[in-house]
Formats: sequence, structure tokens, C-alpha cells
Amino acid sequence: MFTKKYIEMVSKADEIQGLCKYNKGDWFWNGEKPYLYCKSGLGSSNPHDYKWLPTLEDLFKIWCNLGETTNFAGLCQRITDRKSKLVRYPNIKHIEELCLEAIMKEFYNKSWNKKEWGEINGS
Repeated sequence: MFTKKYIEMVSKADEIQGLCKYNKGDWFWNGEKPYLYCKSGLGSSNPHDYKWLPTLEDLFKIWCNLGETTNFAGLCQRITDRKSKLVRYPNIKHIEELCLEAIMKEFYNKSWNKKEWGEINGS
């Protein structure tokens, strides 16, 4: 469901982690495997010990809530269109990674450099 690369990317995206509301049904990473937040909680006294793993639906909601009015099909077209330059690295292959990269670039002026998020120069 979640790629190792996506888990690393989203875990280091402090801006996205700050948007987490800790809703039941959300996915989290404890450093070993994903956990679904349910009635019994996450198994920790502090849910902030975990990293939020937003689903594709969550990423789309973030995209819309941050000010974009495009529909889902429009977002997919923009992130896969080489001319739009929303996604800087063509080696990102999974849709969650593409959406996360688009959100971080469009709203936070950051791109993934294979290890961490960095400011985009000249923007």
C-alpha cells in the first residue's frame, strides 16, 4: 500500500505532518510498519510518536484545502505532464509520491532530493 520511498518522503515532510488531525481510519508509521488508527488507538500513549501516512484521498484533500480548485483528474494531468514541471524528479513513479511532490513544490517551494526536502532555488 505505501512504498518505502513514500514513507520516507512523507515522514520528512513536516508541513504535511503538521496537517494531521489524528482521525480514526488514518494510517501511521511507527518506524517498523504501518498502523491503522482505530478505536483502540495506535498502541502508544502519545500518537505524536508516529508519522502520518496520508492516503491518496488525503493528499487530494490537502491539495484542495491549500487553495487549488482543480479536480482530481486535473491534478493527475498536471503532475504527469512533463511541461507543467510540477514534479522535478522523473524517478518518482507512484501516484502518492507524485502528489506529495506536487504539493510540496506548489505550496511549500520544496523538492525531494532523494534524502530530504529542500528549498527550490530561484522560486
